[in-house]
Amino acid sequence: MAIRMPRIIQARQILKRSISNGGSTPASMDIPKAYFAIYVGEQEKKRFVVPISILSEPRFQELLTKFCKQQDSSELL
Repeated sequence: MAIRMPRIIQARQILKRSISNGGSTPASMDIPKAYFAIYVGEQEKKRFVVPISILSEPRFQELLTKFCKQQDSSELL
C-alpha cells in the first residue's frame, strides 16, 4: 500500500491553518489524541471527529484535493 506523502503534507498544512484559526476554543479540546474534527456544511455546519489514520485513505485524499482546489478558486473571486 503506497502512501502519497505530498497529500499528507498538504493535509497537515490545512490542519495547522484550522488550528491556528481557533484551535484554543473549548470545542477543540474535547477531541481525543490521534483524531481531528471536520466541519461539513456552509450554513449549518456538522462536526465529525475522525481518526488521523483516515488521512492515508485514497478517497479522503481525493476529497481533500477537491476542497483545496475549491478554496483556491474561491479566493480568486
